[in-house]
Amino acid sequence: MSSARQSPRSHPRSSTPKAATQRRREPVADSTPSDWGFQDLLDAVPDALVCVRQDGRITLINRQAETLFGYTQQELLGQPVEVLVPEQFRSAHVGHRSHFEAHPKIRPMGTGLDLSARRKDGTEFPAEISLSPIKTDRQFFVIAVIRDITDRRKIQEELKQLNAGLEQRVLERTAELNAANKELEAFSYSVSHDLRAPLRSMQGFSKILLEEHAPHLPEEAQRYLRLVAENCAQMGCLVDDLLTFSRLSRQSLNRRHVSTAALVRQCLEELQAEREGRSVAITVGDLPDCLADSSLLKQVWMNLLSNAIKFTRTRRRAEIEIGCGQAQGARAYYVKDNGVGFDMQDADKLFGVFQRLHRAEDYEGTGVGLAIVQRIIYRHGGRVWAEAAVNQGATFFFTL
Repeated sequence: MSSARQSPRSHPRSSTPKAATQRRREPVADSTPSDWGFQDLLDAVPDALVCVRQDGRITLINRQAETLFGYTQQELLGQPVEVLVPEQFRSAHVGHRSHFEAHPKIRPMGTGLDLSARRKDGTEFPAEISLSPIKTDRQFFVIAVIRDITDRRKIQEELKQLNAGLEQRVLERTAELNAANKELEAFSYSVSHDLRAPLRSMQGFSKILLEEHAPHLPEEAQRYLRLVAENCAQMGCLVDDLLTFSRLSRQSLNRRHVSTAALVRQCLEELQAEREGRSVAITVGDLPDCLADSSLLKQVWMNLLSNAIKFTRTRRRAEIEIGCGQAQGARAYYVKDNGVGFDMQDADKLFGVFQRLHRAEDYEGTGVGLAIVQRIIYRHGGRVWAEAAVNQGATFFFTL
């Protein structure tokens, strides 16, 4: 019993199955890839795969290659690989193949070559092909991975046409913009010369009448002449502001380092006359330097400070604060006052040309100043906004 139980263990296992398995897994010198047992693995590759031996004959394809080219594996095995090449390139392809055999190296996808392939039904398609050489003791094989890039080429062509269309539209829009700028320049010239001349005449004649003939004129006539002179001066300011506004879109930016604090001090000095005879407390906080067009930025500060001084006129003690803080991660300069303020429901009208939230009889102005501010700030890539309440003052912010 004991010997019977031990008999199965007493005979050593044969090494033949392991050797046979080893032979199936490793290619021998005169084998081909089809003998290596890789077919299932190759069928799992998402791209078409064709294996070609040294004489240019096809020795293996995968299922994706059958689908792509329309051939069965039996139809292609042993055929020259040129059967998959468009007819006009076949003779040249033989030379390319010989050169590759002499200088074999891996050629990856996307090498920039303009390649195409041919299906069984004769149709051709653009292809992207990678090559990988494989050497054994007796054979040389090339495995080609082939990808149909018809859809990609179609998208590229559509993008090319779209870009060409966009370029044409840009050219057309540029031409339209140039024409509009020329018209605007002509308009600005007309306003600057043709409109100023009659204004100067009216202002000059009314001044002469008041100076030389006032004693002979009734008081009512003198009042009318003073109104004419004042309105001419107001019209002159409006013309100046409109010309400034129209030039802003064409004026090039000269960005440089600007000392904001020094610029604000200069503006306050120039506005000193507007504060004469009033109690105006101005607080200037920390004002970091910036990169901007100093002349345009000065217009921004002059408009905002002038407005703050003007709209605090009814206050016994005007309080104006100038400083800098943070708004949505950006440096925001501000001018805050305790003036008449405005209703935030009307905030969208603030920066429009000729938009006024207060009567011209109460507060002088042309209604263009804040539009100029917004245009300058936008040209610097920033934004401008305001926060206010009626009779509780206003704060104007801007970023660069």
